[in-house]
Amino acid sequence: MTIEEGFEVPLSPPAAGDGERPERPTVRAGWQSYVHRIVVPPELGDLLPADTPVDAGDARLRYHATMRTVQTPALKKAVVLARRLWLASGSRSEGPLHLAVDGPGETGMTTVLRQIGRAFEGIVSDQLPADRTRIPVIHINVPLSPSSKLDWSIPFADFVGHQHTKDPESGQRSTDMTGPVCHVMKTRGTRLVLVDGIDRLENSELKTAFDYFGYLAGEFGVSFVYCGPGARDIANAARRGKRAEAPAGGAGGIPALAVNPIPYSPDAYDIWHEVIKFFDQDLRLHRHSPGDLLALAAHLHERTGGYMKPLSYLICQAAQEAIETGTEAITKELLDNQLVGRFDDDPILQI
Repeated sequence: MTIEEGFEVPLSPPAAGDGERPERPTVRAGWQSYVHRIVVPPELGDLLPADTPVDAGDARLRYHATMRTVQTPALKKAVVLARRLWLASGSRSEGPLHLAVDGPGETGMTTVLRQIGRAFEGIVSDQLPADRTRIPVIHINVPLSPSSKLDWSIPFADFVGHQHTKDPESGQRSTDMTGPVCHVMKTRGTRLVLVDGIDRLENSELKTAFDYFGYLAGEFGVSFVYCGPGARDIANAARRGKRAEAPAGGAGGIPALAVNPIPYSPDAYDIWHEVIKFFDQDLRLHRHSPGDLLALAAHLHERTGGYMKPLSYLICQAAQEAIETGTEAITKELLDNQLVGRFDDDPILQI
């Protein structure tokens, strides 16, 4: 399995049950589906011609709902960091390496976090003998009000598929699943834990959370990657609660991968243009010509502020409307008709 984005195969027609919501990546089946998920832009010549009525199952509508993941600088660094984590996850007296994925909301931090895990799994597949029972990566979200070891054990149990209630229908309280989770991590070769939403932790919850993470890291040599706005400061604050703060300019903090809005100006436009070119070449609209979207680069930045999440939604939804209306091209007017984007005054748009 390659670790690079772009090892793609064509989308297949929807099968029975495809309308159901896919399993979330914070359970093992959903994570494996994400890791192996592949998207390829369909060839226009293989699809319905222009001016053909479309329905909800149209292949181009489904394709433009997601499209491929754009390789931003942060995503490219994620692949490099996955290799660093792998190389640093051997037997070290200092313990495993931990990281933070940090930046403002809506910049695509969760995508970067998952790219690290996806690339890490690719490295494991390349470096170790095949083993379908191996669980090299665990991906969790911070639970609400995680005030005890019990609360922290539940998302781990959810991921590995352990039942943690006697009767889910009765609402009986879950039991602490730390023991079974540790057994899985030890016997299934877990090397990396992705923790999303670390910014949801209250100050009073930091010690419990990082005591739990520290135990797992020390016991099994597992690296942790924490994700969310302020992730680096949150992780470092938790560590300083157990030892003296490092002197100014000294070591002691975990490294962080910054995920920031992409700039755009007459003096700084190369990265933004590369991002827009990626979307441009992946559009499958009958009246779209190469470079049309790039001509709208300034307007796209004005609408999104360089934030990847609203940019992706904006282009995808504009493309779907272009298909549904038969215009088959993305224009400034079509972009302005979409309800997604970032606005300084956050207006309520009229439908």
